[in-house]
Amino acid sequence: MLIGEVARRSGVSARMLRHYESLGLVSPSQRTPGGYREYSDADIGRIFHIEGLRKLGMSLTEVGRVLSEPDFDPGTVLGDLIDQARERIAAEQRLLDHLQSVARLGRADGESLLYTIELMRSLESGDVIQRHKAALGSGVDGGMPIEALAQAVLQETVLNAAGAMRWALAQAGAEAVPHVVVGMDDASAQVRRNALLALDEIRRTTPDEKLDSRSISMIRQALDKGLDDVDSDIRSIAALTLGRSGDEKAVPVLLDMAMNGPRDIEAAETLGFIVDATGPTADIGEKVLIELHRQADSHDPQIRFRVLQVLLEISGNRSSDLIAELSGDDSPELAATALAALDRRRREQTSDKE
Repeated sequence: MLIGEVARRSGVSARMLRHYESLGLVSPSQRTPGGYREYSDADIGRIFHIEGLRKLGMSLTEVGRVLSEPDFDPGTVLGDLIDQARERIAAEQRLLDHLQSVARLGRADGESLLYTIELMRSLESGDVIQRHKAALGSGVDGGMPIEALAQAVLQETVLNAAGAMRWALAQAGAEAVPHVVVGMDDASAQVRRNALLALDEIRRTTPDEKLDSRSISMIRQALDKGLDDVDSDIRSIAALTLGRSGDEKAVPVLLDMAMNGPRDIEAAETLGFIVDATGPTADIGEKVLIELHRQADSHDPQIRFRVLQVLLEISGNRSSDLIAELSGDDSPELAATALAALDRRRREQTSDKE
């Protein structure tokens, strides 16, 4: 199976697959009669192991170390993922049971009020498990004051607990926004990062009709502020969020990310989305290609190679034209990579027509 089909069917981008290969995590073990790399069943199994280990929270460096161990057992990856899914389902079931119980009792009885007090105290616990449970328990029942949950979201440092808290807070929709945006002015980058992630969660999960114009404006202002933040992670979150909505302000940051990192793969894919867009935002995609063309004229072959890597994530004839120009580059490696990319696109186009 060629890389394009593997990427299309697995959801792992072709660029990420090439990144895995460059790190030595997986290498296509077969060749087509034409000499192109082809993924075997074993290679695809390796990709599954990589994605599974990443899902369990490992970095790519840790994944490489685990996969290289002689006693690595592929079955444990699947088993751990199953356990993780069961824990998540069990937590959500407990939340559902509580919500149904509170709904039946009308939330006015003493037991419900005592439970709410317990949740509030648990959010301040030094035990991350207790904070995680408290966030899941607060949910959408209205028993937890929005201010308390928002403050807990802004201060949380553990990823799993922060994710649970953001989900719980997002159920409040527009009501939560004013309590979160204040975090964008905090001196701590961690607090600002938590605020931006929480606002994005609210924006993505709340139906448009439940977000009033004031809340939408506040979220937008926070994202714009994030683009200029001194913290690169915050700039990345803001740029990726705005870029996916076709906002031109995100383009300079996305281009810098795609060329220099961090999150260069996600940035390149987002730029590809912008270029592929039609309608009112189509001219933004044209500006992206113009800037890439300008940088492709650089005397530095490393910059030209990064431009090519970005172009590989952008479909369509306009990006192919620029790739064709780079196929005549003075750098033999860059020219060969561009030629291979063009050939791969032609074969994929032919395959799609069949």
